[in-house]
Amino acid sequence: MPSIKPSELTAEQRSLDAHVRQLMAGLPAPFTSTDPDGALIGPFPVMLRFPGLARPLLEWFTAGTGASVLPARVREVAILTTGSRYAAAYELYSHSRVALDVGLPEDIIEGLVAGQRPAGMTAEETVAHDVAARLHSGAPLPGALYRAVVRAFGDSGTAELVFLVAQYAAISAILNAYDVPLPPDGD
Repeated sequence: MPSIKPSELTAEQRSLDAHVRQLMAGLPAPFTSTDPDGALIGPFPVMLRFPGLARPLLEWFTAGTGASVLPARVREVAILTTGSRYAAAYELYSHSRVALDVGLPEDIIEGLVAGQRPAGMTAEETVAHDVAARLHSGAPLPGALYRAVVRAFGDSGTAELVFLVAQYAAISAILNAYDVPLPPDGD
């Protein structure tokens, strides 16, 4: 689905475009989110074409990131684990860069992108990976894993992690449904 030039956006799309750009401005790492014309890329051309569906999804994302109790590295482990399960290229591209920026080592990022459980993660990162991987297996969390995640992050952090995995599963589905390509600097 091609991007929409800013000059061609409807009023409703312009409002959503501005909201997305504000969200993107708060991310910790640079990755390409616009094309040479300044139009949003990634999942955003799809969202701009369906603003009534996209706005609630973006509000859900905003609600989950405002008062995060999860460390940034833990969040990125869960996001990359989710992206790898879906083979969502743009998600893996963008969040690999975010993960690197928040201090996740390259070898761990590469392992997560490859769908592995890399050695060298902290105990909290390992729990986040295991929760995300298990949720994508289509089965409930085993009692021992549930207790481990609650010990690591408390009830609020556990809920945040579960919702984060669900959010990025939704974004991955959108990216895959429309076969969103990588930008030229994607690897």
